Amino acid sequence: MKLLVTGSMGTVGRKVTQAFPGSIGLDFRPGADIAADLATLDYAECDIARALVSVDALVHLATNPDPDAPDAVHWQAVANAARLLQACHGAGLANVVLASSDWAAPKGAGMTVNTYGHSKRVFEAMAAMYSSMPGRHGTALRIGWVPAHASDLDEASEWLRANYWDDARLIDELRAALGG
Repeated sequence: MKLLVTGSMGTVGRKVTQAFPGSIGLDFRPGADIAADLATLDYAECDIARALVSVDALVHLATNPDPDAPDAVHWQAVANAARLLQACHGAGLANVVLASSDWAAPKGAGMTVNTYGHSKRVFEAMAAMYSSMPGRHGTALRIGWVPAHASDLDEASEWLRANYWDDARLIDELRAALGG
């Protein structure tokens, strides 16, 4: 399966693009196949327009992973996702997966849904909205904690360790979300 992976230079994005050879990576950081910022991306531009019609699915990971980032960052992530999904629909892309998080419904004692968690709930609603259109399938995947290195487990809090996903689980869960 050929994917368009947004946030391809992040921790999860790099793991996904490695697991799905031939995928197209989009990120604002250097090294991506398409270097662009989702906030200013022109979806009529040739590289992204070609990418949207040449892939089997989108995996949208391009959001700030910090639950404590300023609220404006999470509002922008929602706006970016809405524009991206509109472009996917216009290009006829049948399958999209949006990254959600346990922050959409925190399990830790005393934890509440913050702006980051609400943005993930909106992503979940957007995936459902995408699925409501004929010929489209949207999935929101509540990805657990995927550290850059397994050794990061040693210093992680109990809550993070309880939400740990190794690389195999990440890819298995993503394959399931993609329908295969």
